[in-house]
Amino acid sequence: MAARPSWLSVVIIAGLASGCVTTREQETSPAPSAVHAYLDDKPTELRRHFFIAQAQGDRNRVLNDMRLGLASFAMGRDQLAEQLLDDALVGIEAVYADNEEARRARGLWVREGIKDFKGEPYERAMAYYYRGLLYLKAGDYENARASFKGGMLQDAFAEEEQYRADFALMPFLQGWAAHCSGNQSLAAEDFKEFRAINKDAPLPRDKDNVLVLVETGTAPVKVSDGPRLRIKRSGSTETARISWIDPEHPKDHASANAVLLEDIFRQASTRGGRPFDSILEGKADFKDTADTVGNVALIGAVVAAKVATERPRRRETREQRESREQAQAGAALIGVGLAVVGGLSKLFAHGIESQADTRYWDNLSDRVQGLTFALPDKVTALQVEFQSPGGSSLETVEIPIRRAGKCGVVWARHGSAIPRNPRAPNSVPPDVMVSPITIPAMEAKPAPQEAKAPVADTKSKESSP
Repeated sequence: MAARPSWLSVVIIAGLASGCVTTREQETSPAPSAVHAYLDDKPTELRRHFFIAQAQGDRNRVLNDMRLGLASFAMGRDQLAEQLLDDALVGIEAVYADNEEARRARGLWVREGIKDFKGEPYERAMAYYYRGLLYLKAGDYENARASFKGGMLQDAFAEEEQYRADFALMPFLQGWAAHCSGNQSLAAEDFKEFRAINKDAPLPRDKDNVLVLVETGTAPVKVSDGPRLRIKRSGSTETARISWIDPEHPKDHASANAVLLEDIFRQASTRGGRPFDSILEGKADFKDTADTVGNVALIGAVVAAKVATERPRRRETREQRESREQAQAGAALIGVGLAVVGGLSKLFAHGIESQADTRYWDNLSDRVQGLTFALPDKVTALQVEFQSPGGSSLETVEIPIRRAGKCGVVWARHGSAIPRNPRAPNSVPPDVMVSPITIPAMEAKPAPQEAKAPVADTKSKESSP
């Protein structure tokens, strides 16, 4: 008699595997001693953020490194920012480096919302941007240029395809770093690349020695439409006016309007000029095809199983019974094969992408504006006036010039860089996103025991002469 087919167990296992809820999307509860050891040297304003980063672990590690690296950078905690951004770049380059090992690590089958966050191309590029700014502040122009070049490379990656890199901010800063290191021929190449993307912004002049970067607006927002990802602009457009005063001649002052170097929202919503909304459609279509293949194969498996287990309705001769059993055995094997194909296709379709990943770097800015100037060392600070789209003044801040080596850098931002919510958007399930955040109290140390007084040896005293 033909063996009972095992196709049903295959389908059940595939269904269970595709529908399971991963614990990686939850937060853990680190031991209080580990929490306080980790938070000991962190800024007070960011303690709850770092606590959440520790609780969320590797799945959101790069995202939290990005968010907290930027917040630390804005607070002037450069060493902490370096550590966080370096850690983020290690995670990014494990998947998005220009080598064979990283290419093998990139895959389409991992469900978007479950896999470790590495960011969209614009987010990865901005991680390199902030790391490059830290190098600029330290006067390390060669590493600064390499970091900006790395950001340009990240803009070229788009899933398994590569599109024309058009992140104009990166070649502009590459050229500035080369200019500050004294390599004018290399700077000319970089500025040529920048000019091919941005035809309007003025290039640095030979004697310019101070770079001013001004960030305005709030981060692009990711929303999902099933498996497709949509990007929305979240705020209005501010402009900035930069001015300075000669300390020896206070009446002499100069000012200039910052020019747009990069629109981060445009980078988030396009890739090489191509609308981002359609980028994921290929994966969505592939998912639909795999799902359809799975359905057809499973239907075929059911039909084959019915044939393999059907009982005769009339008496059979020996030859007829042997022929039927051979046919049923073949049907059983076909059914198992179709069940495997169908189950795996359904599992693969589910794993490709059941929901777009809507986690995003929420304390980024919307635009980067800037200018370069030739300023004497006696000018130690600049004033940056943020203005509304209508031209009214919103805020004026004074920013010191950070000089190192040949050049100086000024970085200003409108609004706080500290994320409002310690949890990044959609970084955990909705019920966890709104749950309270309580840092556990330090465990009380046991009180030291008092030393017991030595007991007098009365017997020896009594027996002594």
